[in-house]
Amino acid sequence: MSTKPLDLETQLIERIVKQRNERVAKAEERAKEIIESAQEEVERIKEESEKQILSLVGSELRAVSDRIVGGAELEGRKMMMLSRQELLSKIFDDTRERLAEVGEGKDKGSDYEDVLVKLIIETVTAIGGEEFIVSANEKDMAYLKKNLKKVNKQITDALGGGDLKLDDEPIDVMGGVVMRNSDGTKTFHNTLEGRLVNVRSRIEAQVGQTLGVI
Repeated sequence: MSTKPLDLETQLIERIVKQRNERVAKAEERAKEIIESAQEEVERIKEESEKQILSLVGSELRAVSDRIVGGAELEGRKMMMLSRQELLSKIFDDTRERLAEVGEGKDKGSDYEDVLVKLIIETVTAIGGEEFIVSANEKDMAYLKKNLKKVNKQITDALGGGDLKLDDEPIDVMGGVVMRNSDGTKTFHNTLEGRLVNVRSRIEAQVGQTLGVI
């Protein structure tokens, strides 16, 4: 007995639905992998950016501590207690100067262009969305203008999407970026000096403890 046309159509529909479900499942699995990869990349960027600043602060801190503790220990501790805020200010002023050198590309130990792209990727993740307006200082804007296609590709490779547009005017910062989404409802400041301020607020207690003040 031959198969009825209706049975053939039913089998065909079931086969098509099965194939569609398999493709959807694969697409969902791939999307999950992309999201997990992006989250891992963001955490790595955060850790590397903060390590650079903490390393700069730490080297200055050790130099100051060694000079003071080199004298009589009791007198050194007294000096540290009396001038703690002055020392902290000097440390962060020196660190700010060194960060400025990083932003200007004068620090041989740092690849600032790589740092800049990582700050952009971190900011894109924080804002969310597809299109972004980026502001930076004059030097960084010139680099981004020249390498915009390359930077957009780096963002896509890291996060799966994202399109940068450049602001019309540069801003007065040492380095890093200020970015907003395309409709202007979200803005994120991710400049070098801004990160230094954030780090300072979190580690002042640790600095004092290292100096033997608390």
